[in-house]
Amino acid sequence: MRIRRRPVCKRFVLGLVLLLLTPPQSPGVPIISAQESPWACPAPGSTSIPASEATPADEAIAPVEFPPGSRNLTVFAAASLTDAFEAMGEELKAEYPTLSIAYNFGGSQALVTQLREGAQADVFASANAVQMQAAHDAGLITGEPAIFAGNVLVVVTPNGNPADIQDAADLREVGVRLVLAQPEVPAGGYARDVICRMAADPSTYGHDFVERVAANVVSEEEDVRDVLAKVALGEADAGIVYVSDAVAAGDQVHVVDIPDEVNVIVTYPVAVLAGGDEALGSAFVAYLLSEEGQALLESYGFQPVK
Repeated sequence: MRIRRRPVCKRFVLGLVLLLLTPPQSPGVPIISAQESPWACPAPGSTSIPASEATPADEAIAPVEFPPGSRNLTVFAAASLTDAFEAMGEELKAEYPTLSIAYNFGGSQALVTQLREGAQADVFASANAVQMQAAHDAGLITGEPAIFAGNVLVVVTPNGNPADIQDAADLREVGVRLVLAQPEVPAGGYARDVICRMAADPSTYGHDFVERVAANVVSEEEDVRDVLAKVALGEADAGIVYVSDAVAAGDQVHVVDIPDEVNVIVTYPVAVLAGGDEALGSAFVAYLLSEEGQALLESYGFQPVK
């Protein structure tokens, strides 16, 4: 498996957040994002940035200062963060024995719904800017979100690659059983953006690429880890997940890279939640941005932000 790790510039990702939230529109011609409709492709350049355009950041990282005494930290986090955050929790509890950490992992959109309905937590880590903006608009967060990690997408197949998928273009072949996350799930929206990028190059990916790939979708899952599980169990021939998920799966899956020119930079924002333990939540966010936190995230396949 070939994994490309490139640092993500904070200035770049802030611009990306604004671009994702306010796509340009031509008079009288609505632009529909692939994250809003499964197979309606956006106008070129309107929703996401090619993975080859990130540049290093040079901003200082604040020191981590966890408050003293026994504390209970609750973190709502995107499903793709499961392995990295659980390892991070073990590291923190070893360093701060009186710290207790509870995680709730799931699709970012489902987590926002839970928070809107009254669930209590201290930190929200989303897999995209759209759901963080939804949390902000609902008055759920305090302060400004911080970008703490990046990611890119890959195609995964069951170990042994029984459908003989050699490159991303093969997702169009008749009979390929493809699994994606639901379109409103960040991983599902990003996957559809990537499919639309491929379709914009018919000389490489063929005509009617979107329609042919859509015809192969046999299941749409609630989060990216469900996509990964179905592929690992051989219930599908292929799925599109984050590279960090492929790292977590190890030899349970075979990885097919998605070329940079049609891939996207996925950025993860995190924020302290209103009504939670602000001091504790802020310390966890600072840890995510620390050298130690960034190194741990990178070891799990994420791209650092410095």
